[in-house]
Amino acid sequence: AQIGIKVRVMENGRMVLPIAIRRQLGLEKGGTVIVEGSESEVTLRTLDQTLDRVKAKFAKYADLPGTSVEDFLANRRSDTGE
Repeated sequence: AQIGIKVRVMENGRMVLPIAIRRQLGLEKGGTVIVEGSESEVTLRTLDQTLDRVKAKFAKYADLPGTSVEDFLANRRSDTGE
């Protein structure tokens, strides 16, 4: 569920991330977030959430012929004559 909380941004760009949001993201004890922005919105994601999104995006390529590590090494060996 989305939470909307008013937060003040200081002149130097600092702001306090409310505890409800930190709990939702699993950041009660601190951590690192990735900040994405567009003209109309700002999104915060944890590193784990960002990695999960990247993995999901590239998962469709995992089973393509010729894309495994073994295929890469075999191609490399044939290119170098090893």
